[in-house]
Amino acid sequence: MKFAIALPLSALTAAAVLGLGGCAVLPDSARQTDGPYPQTIDSPYGSATIEDRPTKVAVVSDVDLDIALALGVDPVIAPASESSGSISPWAEESLKDNGFETPPTFDASNGPDIAAITKAQPDVILATGLQDAGDSFDELSEIAPVVATTPDSTWTERTAAVATALDEAAAAKRAVSDIKAETKDIASSHLEFEDTRYTLADVQKNSIDYLSYDGSDDSFFTDLGLLTAAEASQYSAEKHSVRKAEVDTLDADVLFIHFPDEGQGLLDESDLSDPFYREVKVIRGKHYSVLSDDEFAALTNLSPLSYPWLLDKLPTAIRKAEQGRL
Repeated sequence: MKFAIALPLSALTAAAVLGLGGCAVLPDSARQTDGPYPQTIDSPYGSATIEDRPTKVAVVSDVDLDIALALGVDPVIAPASESSGSISPWAEESLKDNGFETPPTFDASNGPDIAAITKAQPDVILATGLQDAGDSFDELSEIAPVVATTPDSTWTERTAAVATALDEAAAAKRAVSDIKAETKDIASSHLEFEDTRYTLADVQKNSIDYLSYDGSDDSFFTDLGLLTAAEASQYSAEKHSVRKAEVDTLDADVLFIHFPDEGQGLLDESDLSDPFYREVKVIRGKHYSVLSDDEFAALTNLSPLSYPWLLDKLPTAIRKAEQGRL
């Protein structure tokens, strides 16, 4: 399980705005000043100093789009979703609920589109969910202050950092509190989830990614009462590839697995009937759930929008996986 990061005294005010039972929700690289602005947020890649409340906000990851929309902010530019090439269904729903038009998008397959973002003339750039943010941080910083966080930040830490930058602490607190309350209600109505061991895996071309490793953001499952499998301690952010000969390490009470397009991965869903894979108890007993592209994208990009979307989708799948029927 991922433990809360200790915060320096200067960050405690910002951490408290989300009020999660005293847990730190800002990375230790964020600083809260005496007033809303100027605001300085540090990251492993550099600092962002925001002099005044931003009015034109650019986002460069799906997660940052979700956070901005959850805080009632209409971005001036956003990336097309990596999973579908368009805006995610939960972001589309939020745009409609907020009465916003879909923002102009850029192709993010090769990273942030610097020219498109420059043309949008943002006051701030949100990059808390950007993979390899260090590769683009300096170039993006020439356009506007860039809000980034540590690569292992949780969705609540990312939300808190953005809320600090945009002076939207109250909206962030409401969003997080509502999600926590809904999660608690669902967990209380599914006591069978308690202490159920789970594994989350993604099939790659030559291996399987073990994504519920120690230190991953396991909050969606653990808040519902589930626990990571014992084998999670064998893997980490740096080492999480499972070779065919090691497939038994996927074993757990329930397995959540995502397959790429047919023929594009080490195995397809149909291969789970192969005697080799059926040797794994969780597969033999059909205690697994195959994740759609959207479900997988939501789980691996937790946010104030994707999290509640998942709460509508996955509890039934968890129950069915526990019962061993697909």
